[in-house]
Amino acid sequence: MPSKKLLIIIAAAVVVLGGGGAAGYIVMSKKKAAAAAAAAAAAANPDQAAHGEEAEEEEGASAGGGHGDAAGGPAILVIKPIVNLQGATKNAYLKCEIDVVFRDAELGKLATGDKPSYESSVVKAMVLAALSELTVEDAATPEAREALRTEIKEKLNEKFAPKPLKPGEKEDPKHKKPKHPIKDVLVVEWAIAR
Repeated sequence: MPSKKLLIIIAAAVVVLGGGGAAGYIVMSKKKAAAAAAAAAAAANPDQAAHGEEAEEEEGASAGGGHGDAAGGPAILVIKPIVNLQGATKNAYLKCEIDVVFRDAELGKLATGDKPSYESSVVKAMVLAALSELTVEDAATPEAREALRTEIKEKLNEKFAPKPLKPGEKEDPKHKKPKHPIKDVLVVEWAIAR
């Protein structure tokens, strides 16, 4: 007959392994459910007719080779800077979250990858430079936030716009670059501390 210690160890192992297996099953079930929901949403919302330049560019970017996240959505770079604000108030700072949504899938993949990249560093530096110019008064108004968001988007689109083709060079339709590679810049969090 086995000892009490051995029975306790076996019982604990069964509980731990059984719980781990159950947790693994739950995690896998959630992933499958999320994938099924994404597939159902894609099936329910087929490609819409292109309206205007932005819709045309989105279509061109999606035809470019399928770089994107697993759900097929655009890549998003999340930036959470803390910057000192200019002005008479000393020690005032802004803590925010700025999300940069990429229309150009290849650029988005480079900027949002796990490893540091030139593209990611450029985007973060440009956002930080724009935020560093804010005064306390500017940061407190919704209009200034909207102007800042638009300014960042325009500067990033200018920086990452595709280079013009050289004479005699033809554009590869499979790797067509959108004219405006940044789809949107979103202000997700915004808090001023004094």
